[in-house]
Amino acid sequence: MFIQQDMLLLENQIPYQVDDPIPDTTSHLLELLQTRITKEKSRGTLPKDRYTFRNAKELIEVGIHFKSSQTRSLGYINFSSCGFFANLELPPITVDDSTKHMLLNLVAYEMCSNDTNEPWVTSYICLLDSLVDHAEDVKVLRKAGVLENQLGSDEEVAQLFNEIGRDLVPYSFAYSDVATKIQKHYDSKTNTWISQLKREYIKSPWAFVALFVGLVGLFLSGVQTYFSVFGIQSHCDSFCLYLKKHHRP
Repeated sequence: MFIQQDMLLLENQIPYQVDDPIPDTTSHLLELLQTRITKEKSRGTLPKDRYTFRNAKELIEVGIHFKSSQTRSLGYINFSSCGFFANLELPPITVDDSTKHMLLNLVAYEMCSNDTNEPWVTSYICLLDSLVDHAEDVKVLRKAGVLENQLGSDEEVAQLFNEIGRDLVPYSFAYSDVATKIQKHYDSKTNTWISQLKREYIKSPWAFVALFVGLVGLFLSGVQTYFSVFGIQSHCDSFCLYLKKHHRP
C-alpha cells in the first residue's frame, strides 16, 4: 500500500518516455489514472448560476432516491424521473485508508496540468462534498450502494469529503444538465408534499390504514351530500313538472 501511495505522489511522477513508453497519450501514472476513472462524462451546456439543494438526506425528502450506476467513471452521473419520484445514479466508490491520498494527488495533478483534461475528479469531489454534510448522508449513500465504507465510522467518511472538498472549484460544465434537473425536481412543492405523505403514511401500516379509512369516509360523505342535495332537487323538479302537465286554468 505504501509503494502504491508513493507511486501516485505528484512529485514522484516519471514520464513514460524516460522509463518504458506505452501506446497511450498519457505521459505518467497520475494522468493515466485520471483518464481511466473519468472515461465517461456528464458534460452539460447551460450551467445555472446557483443551486439551492443541499445534502443527500434533503434530496431524499423530495423523492430523489440514490442508485449505484453501472459505470465506475467519476465523470458520469445520471438523473431520471418518473412522476413525483426520481433516481440519481452515482458511480460506486470504495472509501478506505488510501482514498484521501489518491484523491488529493489527482486534484493536485488537475490543478497543475496544462493539457486538455478538465478537472473531473475535482468536480466529483465537490459533488460528494455537497451531498455529504453529516454521517446520515453517508448512511444514505452507503445503503444505496454508492459508497462502500472501509474507513471506519460514517462520520469519518463525511469528514474526509468535507476536508478534501474545502475551497475546491469544480469544472463549470461538469454535471450541469443533471444538476439543473435535480434543482427543478427539488423546487417542486408537489414533489415535496407527495414524498412527505409517502414517508409519514405509507411506511407505517397502521398510519396507512387510518389514511385509507379517512379517504374512504371522506368520499362516502361527499357522495351522501351529493345525493341529499341533488336528490331533493330532482324530486322538486319532477313535482313541478307534474303540476304543469295536470294544471287546468
